[in-house]
Amino acid sequence: MNEMNLDRKKLELTDGRIVLRPHRKEYVEATYKAIRESLAELSPWLPFAHKDYSIKETREWVKKRPGDWKKGTGYDFAIFDARDGSYLGGCGLNRVEKAMRRANLGYWERTSRTGQAIAPAATLLLAKWGFEALKLVRIEILVATGNARSLGAAEKAGAKREGVLRNRLYLHEKAHDAVMHSLIPGEV
Repeated sequence: MNEMNLDRKKLELTDGRIVLRPHRKEYVEATYKAIRESLAELSPWLPFAHKDYSIKETREWVKKRPGDWKKGTGYDFAIFDARDGSYLGGCGLNRVEKAMRRANLGYWERTSRTGQAIAPAATLLLAKWGFEALKLVRIEILVATGNARSLGAAEKAGAKREGVLRNRLYLHEKAHDAVMHSLIPGEV
């Protein structure tokens, strides 16, 4: 692996429209505000986005990012607007399986910036980095069948729909079917 591509302090991925940077403590306030703004849209699909979500939870989560990065189990990024530097959301590779060279890719965008193809753009940047820097051979995007926005983002990013997995997600004390999408090298 190219160590420069894994250096959290120097890493920045961009397509000229958005910028991905590994989460750092200086992004805590912006992350918190974006999540609070977006609770209504995020809470049905992301368990961390509950009605009492606090800045303390954001601080604790961000504090753990370097450890996951160092262990190679998770690579979380903040998404910024390349023009004005505003915080747009988050994305990451998690459930990294080194032996199988695959990972799960997740994303969310703040409510005030939806409809601007931010999640598909972040997906493409992150997937390309995952294939090049981490040498992954498969990236999966798992989306609850009821999450229309996220399903649309996966499709706009060019992820291939592989099928519906019954009762694959368990959210808010209820099982949900989920669509499995995948990306492989050469498709991004």
